[in-house]
Amino acid sequence: MRKTTVRSGIRFISAGIIALMAATFFHAEIATLLFLGTGGEARLTFLGFFLSGILGGYGVLLTAFGFLRSGAGHPPVRVVPSMIFLFSLIVLFFVLAYTSITTPRAPTLRPGESISI
Repeated sequence: MRKTTVRSGIRFISAGIIALMAATFFHAEIATLLFLGTGGEARLTFLGFFLSGILGGYGVLLTAFGFLRSGAGHPPVRVVPSMIFLFSLIVLFFVLAYTSITTPRAPTLRPGESISI
């Protein structure tokens, strides 16, 4: 096992999860920060999902190749911190998913609507 290749693959998977979280939970904030409209927000979400798939898929392939290759003669590398970071990102994703489902939201108004008190 080549630990440097495995660590690089885990880092790519982590980057994919970060892109997925940004596209799923923070797309409105990122679109506002970049001064994008509703169409730009949809494109940003699509780009985030696409980038997440590319980074995650490449990371999985790189990690698998790292496990298959021989690591004889290569310097020792620590993989555990990258694994802990990956698992913490997975836990953070599920925490954000749970809170997005359970948090009540104020109803949004359509253009031209007003609130009657």
